[in-house]
Amino acid sequence: MRQIACLSCGERSPAEAVHERLRAGDDDPHCRACGGILKSATVSFGQQLVAADLERAWAAAAACDLLLAVGSSLTVSPANALVDVAAAAGAPVVIVNAEPTPYDGLAGAVVRRPISEALPALVG
Repeated sequence: MRQIACLSCGERSPAEAVHERLRAGDDDPHCRACGGILKSATVSFGQQLVAADLERAWAAAAACDLLLAVGSSLTVSPANALVDVAAAAGAPVVIVNAEPTPYDGLAGAVVRRPISEALPALVG
């Protein structure tokens, strides 16, 4: 959320620089490198994941000591499969979500409290 990415060339910059351009009156700031469309450097629903990021996530899940899934329905592929990867590697899984998920039966613990309450309690 603190980075802006160009959808054409992939150039990244701090979001604040683009926000300054908006405050200065630029209604639709374009990429300074190629003129492409800018958006927050987050993955939007339906947007392709970056293959290298997904590979790093897979490796991290396979090597983790604990997988903590927070605030996710765990219904969107391929990210939901990281739970399977971690569990298959022997890592305990903890799910923190207000609603049931398809992975609740695989989890060693399921926390059904608002995230704003559950995370401080878990970290504490």
